Amino acid sequence: MFKSGFTVWYNVSNVEETYKFYTEKLGFKGDFWDRDNGMASVHTNTEGCFIGFSQAVEVIPSKASAVFEVENIEEAVKALAEKGISFTSDITTIPGLVKLITFQDPDGHDLELSQTLAE
Repeated sequence: MFKSGFTVWYNVSNVEETYKFYTEKLGFKGDFWDRDNGMASVHTNTEGCFIGFSQAVEVIPSKASAVFEVENIEEAVKALAEKGISFTSDITTIPGLVKLITFQDPDGHDLELSQTLAE
């Protein structure tokens, strides 16, 4: 019934600022940008997974996190911090399972980095 692929869609206060955050700071590839209608989306590094955004007058930040898997969370945190990203938590380790850290996009939508731990 379902096809492969997944899209997360956020309301944002400034599509241009958000698009630049996801492409320039996170390094995702632009999918489309409709300036006339205030909509855009990016490809994540996961095949078939997109993040889209629409310009909105009122934005209520989502606390449901989009989670991005990384090879080495400490290196990823360092690289993103060098691009100006601030983290809202420290790295949390769930022994034998995962390391996680939270940050936010320009409108306060929660995002996370995740490193799966091998047992």
